[in-house]
Amino acid sequence: MIDKKQHFKNVFVMGFALFAMFFGAGNLIFPPYLGFNTSNQWFTAFCCFLLTDVGLAVFALMMLARTGKGIEGITEVIGKKLSVILLTANAICLGPLIAIPRTAATTFELGIQPILPSVPSWACSIVFFLICFALCIKQSKVVDIIGSVLSPLMVAALAVLIISGIVNPIGEIGDIIRVESVVKEGIVSGYQTMDMLGGIVLSIGLLLSIQQKGYKTTQQQANMIGISGLVAAVGLALVYGGLAYLGASTSVVYPEGLSQAQLVVAITKDILGQPGVILLGFIVAAACLTTAIGLLSSFSEYVSELTKDKFSYKLILIATCVMSCVISNFGISTIISLAAPILELIYPIFVILVFLSLFTKQLKNHNVHKGASLAALIVSILTLLETYAGVKIGVSSLPLASFGFAWILPSLIGGIIGAFIKDKKNA
Repeated sequence: MIDKKQHFKNVFVMGFALFAMFFGAGNLIFPPYLGFNTSNQWFTAFCCFLLTDVGLAVFALMMLARTGKGIEGITEVIGKKLSVILLTANAICLGPLIAIPRTAATTFELGIQPILPSVPSWACSIVFFLICFALCIKQSKVVDIIGSVLSPLMVAALAVLIISGIVNPIGEIGDIIRVESVVKEGIVSGYQTMDMLGGIVLSIGLLLSIQQKGYKTTQQQANMIGISGLVAAVGLALVYGGLAYLGASTSVVYPEGLSQAQLVVAITKDILGQPGVILLGFIVAAACLTTAIGLLSSFSEYVSELTKDKFSYKLILIATCVMSCVISNFGISTIISLAAPILELIYPIFVILVFLSLFTKQLKNHNVHKGASLAALIVSILTLLETYAGVKIGVSSLPLASFGFAWILPSLIGGIIGAFIKDKKNA
């Protein structure tokens, strides 16, 4: 039996652990850019960002705890093959396609370029991934040391930046809105952090830690994640909200055309001067290195297990480092633009499966999950065709489409249709 004093301590320990899990150096580029683009409506955009960022991530972790099966407890309902495809797509996004290259690109654009502008991005990427490879192979404790030291330092540096920027704002918040929909921009930016997808992958270690603290039942574990998630959400709201405000305060000061990284560097330089840029650069670079090492090792282990060791951990690690190195040279803005359609494609399916896991006992017919997921996938594909290919299909006229949720009504209809189709396995 866990006493109240110990439970209170555990809540804050796990809360800070969740904060560290969701707060990455790569994520700090999104809130300022969101504030810059939404000006005097930055708070509305930020709330939407927080909802699809840490909100969905904590909710997913709670549902994973309730299933008692980990990540498979969420995806297995759509079938083994489809589950593997979905989880592999998630792993690739968190691996060599988006998340890992973004850490190297962030290191270059925030950590190296402002300090050593003559260094080319390809040189930085090669050195970055050589270090990653060496530490992933040796399983060095240096990573843990860097992570435990640099995360608090980065938070402290950002706290100084945010407080200084609030006390002495760079400029007044204007009314220039640079996006079509403030709400949709916040939602999509929340997707871009990939915290829900990352949280799903990291759930195994988190749940194990909670169990070791004495929370044995799935209900206790879900409640623990919910309460500690609230602690993490408050911390993230303060940091991300402060950064969004700083971005909004520059909306009429800086010209259009700045990239996400350039905006962060410009804000830091105006508030703290060049020494602040150098300090933030070093901290971000080390934090990105730690994140990249964790993602590289996790992805390599996943693929090795998926192929039943036909491809060794070392071979996959080498291939992932090479691919990530190449993609990282596209730059943060390009990687984000490439990531957007992919995330808009798979995120709705994960959201649906996580939400439906609330009703696992009531929904014995898995065709409900399949129908809802299929409908979301079809609408997401049509939305991408309409958005990026200019094909007029009419998806934009669906309810909630202007907020980025065109898939909700079709998914509801797909789930209802699925309920009337007999599930052979659960018949």
